[in-house]
Amino acid sequence: MPYTLVKGEFHLYYKISRHVGSRPDGDSLWFKPNDPAKLSNIAGRGVSFNNGGCAQLRFETIDALELHYKGTEQNHDLAVAARDCTTEEAGFTGIEYAPELYTSVRTATPHPTKGYILTRNVDPYGRPVSFVFAGTTNQPEDDKRWLDTKWLDESFNAALARSGNAYPAFYTGLPTDLRNRILELVAQARKTREEVWKKDSSTKGFRLSTLKKLEDLTIWPKLFRRLVTYFKDDEFAGIAGFDAWLRASSTRDDKVWIISKGELGNMHDVIEVQQNKMLMIHRPGDLIIVPR
Repeated sequence: MPYTLVKGEFHLYYKISRHVGSRPDGDSLWFKPNDPAKLSNIAGRGVSFNNGGCAQLRFETIDALELHYKGTEQNHDLAVAARDCTTEEAGFTGIEYAPELYTSVRTATPHPTKGYILTRNVDPYGRPVSFVFAGTTNQPEDDKRWLDTKWLDESFNAALARSGNAYPAFYTGLPTDLRNRILELVAQARKTREEVWKKDSSTKGFRLSTLKKLEDLTIWPKLFRRLVTYFKDDEFAGIAGFDAWLRASSTRDDKVWIISKGELGNMHDVIEVQQNKMLMIHRPGDLIIVPR
């Protein structure tokens, strides 16, 4: 499937009547296109822009630890490391975060920085799902750019996978060669126990009884987000009810292709719950999520 190439700038804040700071994390960054019309119709959807003219990117193929999801965060040091990897890839230095909200940017130098994206769709929140690149390119802006693994290796996405700062997260429609290249980079990082792979317990199993204990864990962020919502739901008590909670709603129980089995399943098919212990019985890289 061809990608749309859009050139622009990375921003961490803007000023109109007041200062508005972004809250970047490992797989998310503000992008201001040179021509907003280029993002007006990506696979039938338009992108949402803030008052500074920036779109919130969602990085394709990866999922970094959460810094601020519904008032929670994952392993703090590792989540910050992923965020810093992304801002460094974008060329920002000397970032100052607001002391009252450590994830919100007050200032940075240089600002903004140049970059471009390759995107093929927009998620339900209006974010272009993108491969993200620093600097400039001589390639023309259009919707027929074919991304190969060599070009992929230059992306932020590859850098985060290579450095161990993100988990794989694949969705339907992604070309197989790109998925396999990300898996190669992830395997290398896992072998040398880089960053998240030092503490990952997704498939090893973990004991869990409260939301606070969840924040201490290093697990696949998509599962983390589901668990945060679960613990904030009053309907169930204790982790033993998580499987039933997933099955109770199709919006929770994502459909997933399990690559190793060649089967279409659901989120409940890739986790196992035993009293107060949980584990993933398939690695994140073995899954292709079917978007809602």
